[in-house]
Amino acid sequence: MSKEKKIKKHWGDRYDGRRVKSSDPLNVITPFLMKTRNDSEVFFDAEVDVTKIDEIVKEKRKQGMNIGLLDYLVANLVRTVSQYPRLNRFVAGKRLFSRDDLRISLVVKKEMKIESDETSIKFKFDKDNTVNEVNKIIRGEIEKNKGAQEKTNDTDKVVGILNKLPRFLLSFVVWCLTTLDYYGHMPKLIHEVSPMHTSIFVTNFGSLGADPIYHHIYNWGTTSIFVAFGNKKVQRMVNKEGKLITRKVVKLRFVADERIADGYYLAKSLQYFVSLFQHPELVELKPEQVFEDDQI
Repeated sequence: MSKEKKIKKHWGDRYDGRRVKSSDPLNVITPFLMKTRNDSEVFFDAEVDVTKIDEIVKEKRKQGMNIGLLDYLVANLVRTVSQYPRLNRFVAGKRLFSRDDLRISLVVKKEMKIESDETSIKFKFDKDNTVNEVNKIIRGEIEKNKGAQEKTNDTDKVVGILNKLPRFLLSFVVWCLTTLDYYGHMPKLIHEVSPMHTSIFVTNFGSLGADPIYHHIYNWGTTSIFVAFGNKKVQRMVNKEGKLITRKVVKLRFVADERIADGYYLAKSLQYFVSLFQHPELVELKPEQVFEDDQI
């Protein structure tokens, strides 16, 4: 794992991001016109061929490695952000920021039962992480949080404390935290445990055997992208040579805050992300280059 670089801060930066200063002038006024993430949501969907990934996963599992589609999907997201860094932006206090680090949140069920509780986990990645490194980070944290219902992580503990407050006091606490976050003074403890203060939020409907939905972006926090994916399906189709082939596909649905980048940039980054599913070998290796936001 690469060492973290110390990020130099300037006037106007936040504890979790740096001000985007040289973007299109329209980006300056857009947060005043579209004040919330709900105002600014744009929707994408894609169907990806996971046949190659499925074959690789089977081979790795024979070798005793606990790896799956989720690891490749997250690794593809990490790689896409490394090449399209404007995806790692957020709007706060009506200003646009580039996030200091790369974090991805997941919702995990402690046990696959209807009555079982869910917990949210926020993972921190280096932008040059390979799929094997992503796998170690994800599986290690998931194992800590799965199992007995009485197991709680820091997020669960903080939420548990807040839930014990009377309604008027809880409303006041949430108002205070929201105001502090607006001005970039959120207590770091809350930022660390909040799954909504993240680069991308991923939800796995495939583990439930369901198709994905378009999930709204939360106004609380700084998440700018929500990704939902469904279960694998067998699809039969005629290829370019006129032959009938069988492949495995997964449906993906994205909701993004359009204020972070222009539509062309978002579309190109989505195309790149989808292309990685056809070339899983790319995320087995470090990227040739990691790009930084060029507008801060």
